[in-house]
Amino acid sequence: MSNSQFKELFGQAMRLNMKYYGGLFDVTRDYLGALRDLAEKGAAADTPPAPRPAPAAPVVQPLILAAQANKIASASFAVTNNTGKEVAADPAVSDALAAAGVKVEPAGRMVAHGEEAVFTLKGKPTGKMKLDQDIHGSVSVHPFGNREIPVVLRRLPGAAAAKAKKP
Repeated sequence: MSNSQFKELFGQAMRLNMKYYGGLFDVTRDYLGALRDLAEKGAAADTPPAPRPAPAAPVVQPLILAAQANKIASASFAVTNNTGKEVAADPAVSDALAAAGVKVEPAGRMVAHGEEAVFTLKGKPTGKMKLDQDIHGSVSVHPFGNREIPVVLRRLPGAAAAKAKKP
């Protein structure tokens, strides 16, 4: 290698080193500036972000038991046994519905883990119930947990009486 080639190679290496350290200097300067800005903000930067609110529980639509006075209204619902064992499903209605005569069938059914059980609510609105006043309550199936299904017992208006024609 000749002396001129060596000088050219050495010069290129020096320029490359200068470029490298110049870039390193720029990155270090930007880093220290960002660090200074963070320190000037103080405790506000240390405050964790506000927690996100938990997603709202899905709204369970009520089962509507609606019929004319003294007619039977019914609605069915299904639950799945996720308890890990076979259990006797014991459906129960709230006091307001029980007082109105709403019943759940079948009672005491054995349900295996992972199995779905279908139950039927039955109620009979009376003539004493007002048309514009619903009876609200719920049904739950023990021991499937504390989940309750809302239920509404409603009296529907009766069919209009047919007028007799005069001859």
